[in-house]
Amino acid sequence: MMNQPQQPQYQYGGGFSQPPQQQQKGCWGRNWKWFVPAGCLGLILAIVGVGVGIFFIAMSALKSSEVYQEALRRAQNSPKVIEQLGEPVKDGWFVKGNVRVDGASGYADFVIPISGPKGKATIYAVATKESSHWMFDLLDVDVEGGTRFSLLERRDEDDTSLNEPPEGAVDENSNGDRYDSDEPPPAAPTPPKPASIVSGGILNGKATSLPQPPYPAIAKAARAEGTVNVQVVVDETGKVTSATAVSGHPLLRAAAEAAARQARFSPTLLSGNPVKVTGLITYNFKLE
Repeated sequence: MMNQPQQPQYQYGGGFSQPPQQQQKGCWGRNWKWFVPAGCLGLILAIVGVGVGIFFIAMSALKSSEVYQEALRRAQNSPKVIEQLGEPVKDGWFVKGNVRVDGASGYADFVIPISGPKGKATIYAVATKESSHWMFDLLDVDVEGGTRFSLLERRDEDDTSLNEPPEGAVDENSNGDRYDSDEPPPAAPTPPKPASIVSGGILNGKATSLPQPPYPAIAKAARAEGTVNVQVVVDETGKVTSATAVSGHPLLRAAAEAAARQARFSPTLLSGNPVKVTGLITYNFKLE
């Protein structure tokens, strides 16, 4: 007997079950694929905006400094610069440099791009501040594809006209022109006894305050590094009265000298009396 296929059985009188309806997604669920990239892009733009703002603030601060303004003014008024770059001479935005001021003393160095209708150049400026007065140690212009020259005015050492007495003045050292022949000339004043000064050798470890010099932007651009030795004279109170670099890369010397002038020492006593001390302060410049 053959098996008959089973007929489907129907249930009558019962309710029909409805298929479950899908829950509608919210705004985030429908659009998250757009929100995530847009949010990331907004965050990136915000970070870039903050960076650009910081950059412009830093550049504006450098450009407003007295040393920067004077270096640019001298370049813009230099006939040699105008001859090679044309007029007007304008400065660029990407300035390198740093300025450090400590009361009446300070140090500044700049690398300033400039340009004119005829070409481009770079100003290299290094200045130190003493007694509230800035003085350039270096102020050069390097013309792109041309020469490098200094903008500092140099006095002719052979010109002694400023040291000559005015016409008609009486020479106090001439015989018979100043003093009456019946009166002997007064005795020459006794020169003051020179103050005692002792050699202190390397003074780094003897300083009560030894500020470190900033790394000049000019030196970084030239990849200059190494040790700079500064010869200093310390007075009876422990203050540095003279600082001269005697060795080291030329682009690092001005920064080392400016830092050495700000060093402070305890007074040195000799037989109970304070004396001057001369010695060396060493600074190590190393590129990272």
